[in-house]
Amino acid sequence: MIRKRIAYFENRQDPEAVCSRCRMCELLCAFHHHQVGNPGRACIRVISLGQGEDIPVTCLNCEKPPCMDICPTGALHRDESVGMVWVKKDLCIGCAMCVNVCPVGAVTLDLVEGVAAKCDLCEGDPQCVAYCPAKVLKLTDAGQFARYRMKEFAKFMKSQVGES
Repeated sequence: MIRKRIAYFENRQDPEAVCSRCRMCELLCAFHHHQVGNPGRACIRVISLGQGEDIPVTCLNCEKPPCMDICPTGALHRDESVGMVWVKKDLCIGCAMCVNVCPVGAVTLDLVEGVAAKCDLCEGDPQCVAYCPAKVLKLTDAGQFARYRMKEFAKFMKSQVGES
């Protein structure tokens, strides 16, 4: 099963094709799942790297998810038919062990519901991807993302060779 994920695809040749820091992705996520305009309840986070550069981060649906392995109640489980790790809220006890082991910080604790929260790709139609004003969020898989990064690296190397 190919694991889908939301990836950030900036275009270094187009200065407009970067995260615009609007945080629309966070608002859409919170509204879609909880009907609130509170970005704190979103499962995607825009992380500031400083100097005006921000990157949206969300669950990678790891091949061997540590969040799923550490969960004492089995509340985190993989649905192989769609390749996603889901949170069964009725089984979650809010211990936050999954939060502590997530390598990218994408699992959070929803303080309103008292349970783990992570991206569910909006059940196949991620709202953050659909409505990102800069169009830098894409629903992809690891192979597609790796090919994109290789292409970007090749362009960078070509530009460096041309400058010498």
